[in-house]
Amino acid sequence: MKTHNQLIACLLLSSIASVAGAKDSSTLTPGAAIEIPNSTGKFDFLRIDGKRHRLLAAHENDGTADYFDLRNNTLIARLKLGGAVDTAVDADSKLYYVSVQEDKRVAVVDAETLKEVASIKTPGPTDAILYEPKNHLIYVAHDNGAHVWVIDPVGKAVIETIVIPGAPEYMVYDNAADRIYLNIKNKDLVAVIEPSTNKVVAQWTTAPATLPHGLALDADNHQLYSSGGSGKLVAIDTKTGAVSGSIDIAQKVDQIAFDPDGARLYCAGADVMSVIGTAGGRLQTLGEVKTSATAKNVAVDPATHAVWMTYTDGKSSFAKSWTPSKP
Repeated sequence: MKTHNQLIACLLLSSIASVAGAKDSSTLTPGAAIEIPNSTGKFDFLRIDGKRHRLLAAHENDGTADYFDLRNNTLIARLKLGGAVDTAVDADSKLYYVSVQEDKRVAVVDAETLKEVASIKTPGPTDAILYEPKNHLIYVAHDNGAHVWVIDPVGKAVIETIVIPGAPEYMVYDNAADRIYLNIKNKDLVAVIEPSTNKVVAQWTTAPATLPHGLALDADNHQLYSSGGSGKLVAIDTKTGAVSGSIDIAQKVDQIAFDPDGARLYCAGADVMSVIGTAGGRLQTLGEVKTSATAKNVAVDPATHAVWMTYTDGKSSFAKSWTPSKP
């Protein structure tokens, strides 16, 4: 018969083994790497075009939009646009919309030919962008400003200006709720925009995650995840707007990506990517992966679940992937 102290020791060892097992299960195996020689500029946001199996990289300092084929892991094209920061995909009309920050415009790119076919002027420098499929409109944030501009892609013009409560960062669209969620980085909150009225209808705190940058949505479980530059990530209940959990992550995370198949969040900070489990509505640290000092963006291929980042080593640029183990 075990003594009381022996029982406690066994329980502690069991608990440690359980946690260690969870961390081991999150190991990412290095996968394909695609090199862009003689490229030293930093990237901004990454997106996936699931229909065409492409990685869309906004190569801000190189002034290009870079397109990679994820079926054979090759670079397809580098389109010179200026300081590209984000890309929105309209699968139905076969177009990409690229926010070109300092040029104060949105470049319209034919997804088949990867050529620019139109340009839409904006009142100021642009940042995050998304395509809203119900009303077929484009939403683009005013970089460090206090607006989101609504663009009619047919008329190729800004048709409405939404006043927001502070400087915008990343945004996502919730198809089920028909709402746009937007991080406000200088106010530590998420602004909720209703496309039916094009107004901010709610403001949700991201505390204890301050300086919120990364944003990802688990629509099926009504959870919104916001990552702060302070090294915290929070889960927000989209039904109530209340913070339902928080956890430590890497510092200065810029972009996060959610894979619903594995119930995992990938949080990209300088040098380190934190892997967070979300199963059962509980945030759990699964592990960390060494990356690169300039690798602060991330996207998940829904077809293969490969985790992609882009970065430069000062001589070349790379799109690099990791393959997750099964949870």
